[in-house]
Amino acid sequence: MHRKWLSVLLLSIVGCGPTKQTADLVVHHGTIYTMNGAAPKAQAMAVTGGRIVAVGSDESITKQFTGKTDLDLKGQMVLPGFHDAHVHPVSGGVELAQCVLNEQTSVEGIIATISACNKASPGPGWLLGSGWNLSLFPQANPHKRLLDAITTERPILVGGADGHSSWANSTALATAGIERETPNPPHGIIERDANGEASGVLRESAQDIVRAVIPPESAAAREEGLRRALALANRYGITSLVEAAAGKDQLDAYRSAEAKGELTVRVVASVEVGNDPAFALMRPQDRGTSAKLRVDSAKIFVDGVLEGETAALLQPYLDHPGTSGELKMPPEALATMVTGLDKRGIQVHMHAIGDRAVRAGLDAIAAAHVANGPSDNRHHIAHLQLIDPLDRPRFAELGVIANFQALWAFPDEYITDVNLPQVGQARVDQMYPIGSVLKAGARIVGGSDWSVSSMNPLLAIETAVTRSDPSGRISGVLNDAERASLADMLAAYTINGAYLMHQENQTGSLEVGKAADFVVLARDLFEIPPQEIGEVEVMRTVLDGVTVYPR
Repeated sequence: MHRKWLSVLLLSIVGCGPTKQTADLVVHHGTIYTMNGAAPKAQAMAVTGGRIVAVGSDESITKQFTGKTDLDLKGQMVLPGFHDAHVHPVSGGVELAQCVLNEQTSVEGIIATISACNKASPGPGWLLGSGWNLSLFPQANPHKRLLDAITTERPILVGGADGHSSWANSTALATAGIERETPNPPHGIIERDANGEASGVLRESAQDIVRAVIPPESAAAREEGLRRALALANRYGITSLVEAAAGKDQLDAYRSAEAKGELTVRVVASVEVGNDPAFALMRPQDRGTSAKLRVDSAKIFVDGVLEGETAALLQPYLDHPGTSGELKMPPEALATMVTGLDKRGIQVHMHAIGDRAVRAGLDAIAAAHVANGPSDNRHHIAHLQLIDPLDRPRFAELGVIANFQALWAFPDEYITDVNLPQVGQARVDQMYPIGSVLKAGARIVGGSDWSVSSMNPLLAIETAVTRSDPSGRISGVLNDAERASLADMLAAYTINGAYLMHQENQTGSLEVGKAADFVVLARDLFEIPPQEIGEVEVMRTVLDGVTVYPR
């Protein structure tokens, strides 16, 4: 007996089992969806040096590791950090300091907000804003006299929520030299009233006539705008994003944030092309590196939007039978550009709303394949409001990634009040065919197009699953045959987004060796009604093992 107790005492002093390893972070008692098909669920993870060193059960992880930081999740859901595959952080962040109209759901609310902005920031300088709802106005075409009633003492220009229309007062039009005789610019429309006068709304490139005379924002304003946007992204669980239209100024803002250690997401910047200097900004050699900012993607606008009837359709608009929109460039020129970019190892990121634009984009990528052979460039087409049924299988056949903004896939006023008279019920019933593209075997990703719409991935995921308004304000369903599963949408925002960004070996799933990029949600999305997904709160966002958003 004496020897037995002596042995116990000695073992308690020197230890009898394996020594625990010290990790920087141990999370446990969670419901972890890893997006790793080999081990799809876990309870705990250990993180060291920003990398995941172990994933498994509570017992296995806590037995092996002790954490400098210990995080008891109390059953909360964990996912890989969300990837927003189409977003405008710099410009959207700058807009947050201007007159913000996104939340206004009536003409009266829009006018009252602009009036309040005018009074809050008086003076002779420009009054700028964004986010007005086109569907609130007949033919998405508000008149300048509404803004003139607020003031003609200063120029006013407010961008539409779609990003493809702007609304100016008389003073802004006069300052820019827009008169009765001013012709429409190439690929742009100056809307006119019954008297032939510019009515105040400018579509597509016509916006640039006014924007060219507005004093540009400073580099400091862009950097501060990016800070606002990154904070919002992290709040929504986003750890990686695709900047959807970058130029030198936007890239400078990202590089400044990276140099200051303020870049709290991974970024692939799509450089908007259309002139030679843009090509010099792209760096295909960035691909595959661990840099937070990579510039190996080109953005091409193939068409406009349905609201302004600038989206390119295979069949004419019903309210203007002789009009079917237009491509930004002839199909042959688009194919030549895409082929050249593909040959240089640059990823192509296209904007295409109408079915004719989508076809032109797919044809251009097919031409690149013929000319250059297979590549790993992972080209993608964004928005995809209308895809002809014959073209849906081509995404999988060509390896083109379908980049959906799923938050738009419900019967809001844009669709019922603006698009329906334009294209008819049959085409409305085919809008945003997420389910069909999935069934055809394509890879899909998710993007917000913020500041056009909310950056919150959970709202978009709910909409894709239900095809109904996540706020509950609008009743009805937009073609329930096109619903996607929750599992498919989570993949779109995690591992598929990582694949699109050429970083699936670094992030996008929670497995040993990958970066510790993850989001903690208050509730398990698989255990709640789909109509509640968008209300779930993000509790924590972690990038490289460091918390960038704690609730």
